Amino acid sequence: MQILNRKYIIIFCLFLADFLFAQQTTSSPYSRFGLGDLKSQFSPVFNALGGGGYAFNNSKIINPYSPATYSAFEPNSFLFSTGINNEITDIQSDSENQTVNHISLSHIIFGFPLNKKIGASFGIIPYSSIGYTLENRDEIYNANMLYTGDGGISKVYLGGAFNLHQNLSIGANASYLFGGLNRRKKLEFDDETIFNSRSNSLINLKGVFYEFGAVYFKELDQKNSSISIAINTSNNTDIKAKRTDLVETFEYSGVYEIVKDTFVNSVEKGNMILPKYTNLGLAYSMEKWLLIFDYSTQNWSDYSLFDESDSLVNSKRFSGGLQYTPDKSSVTQFYKRCHYRVGFAINTTPLQINNSQLEDKSLSFGIGVPIKKNKSTYDFSLVLGQRGTTNNNLLKENYIKIGLSMSFEGIWFVKQKYN
Repeated sequence: MQILNRKYIIIFCLFLADFLFAQQTTSSPYSRFGLGDLKSQFSPVFNALGGGGYAFNNSKIINPYSPATYSAFEPNSFLFSTGINNEITDIQSDSENQTVNHISLSHIIFGFPLNKKIGASFGIIPYSSIGYTLENRDEIYNANMLYTGDGGISKVYLGGAFNLHQNLSIGANASYLFGGLNRRKKLEFDDETIFNSRSNSLINLKGVFYEFGAVYFKELDQKNSSISIAINTSNNTDIKAKRTDLVETFEYSGVYEIVKDTFVNSVEKGNMILPKYTNLGLAYSMEKWLLIFDYSTQNWSDYSLFDESDSLVNSKRFSGGLQYTPDKSSVTQFYKRCHYRVGFAINTTPLQINNSQLEDKSLSFGIGVPIKKNKSTYDFSLVLGQRGTTNNNLLKENYIKIGLSMSFEGIWFVKQKYN
């Protein structure tokens, strides 16, 4: 009965996540391009360490971005993690600025071992999000133009890992992308004798792609020290796409928009090419310290949606992080069991506007608080970053990302004994 109830809990969590991830989680004008604002990491654990952590091979942490790490789960354990993110962004131009705030669910993920050599994980995490409102004035035609967009893409994954050797594990994820991106345009003329126009383009995406990874782990001669090296990759993948276009003219009757004529009302099926990526990670652990470095690249120049590339270019990201744990086995001094984290990231994004490739730089901080009584951990992260510039008529975004996650460890699939 307990296992049955847990199955219902898992199903409920996944449906809840599907609903919450569908909410708007960004207000960046740059999300107008491509698939929107890409979510490179979701967990406060990794965000506090710069947003990488591909070689972070920990038995109590689920890392869907490095599937080979699933084999590190301890026997008979069952891990569950969820959390929320709050993003505050100050958007600046040469003449004005605007502050926006979004709170969203960050993830719902599960991890467990199948035997001593095989581990598995599944869950749902955000992949990208769009959300923008842009206004412009056409002085030639005396008209106002409004561009808006919303929506997002989520990823459901199921993955497994196998320990090939004492020091080497391999893993893979089967990931299902789904969601919708809605982009709208509106043209309103000062001359009321001219009909205004509006268009709406809704793109729905769904499809499976595969991710592969390997982790090499080696204990060193020094006391309690080890090194891990990780690589993860995917291939260019065709994802099914459906576009629904609607173009109409309208006029105002008070505050209501009255449709006068419909020029386009069509549904088109096509595909999106999701570009391949490669992630490399290095982690060095020594007693109280953990040092990580990560590098990732993705071939966004191969991206296309209905044969349109959106002029994206290849992205690169370099990050590093440091974790300090004074004494993880301390019983009397609570603060010594906590994990203190700091990190940085330098991200060259896929967006190239006015011959300038957009950069995103950030510093991060965090703390992990383990609660021994119920085998849970609460992780907090704070990311301070800047994306873009006001040069060349661009926009600069100063952002603060606050993350909080709760991770629980239980024992499943073991029958309890009663006297």
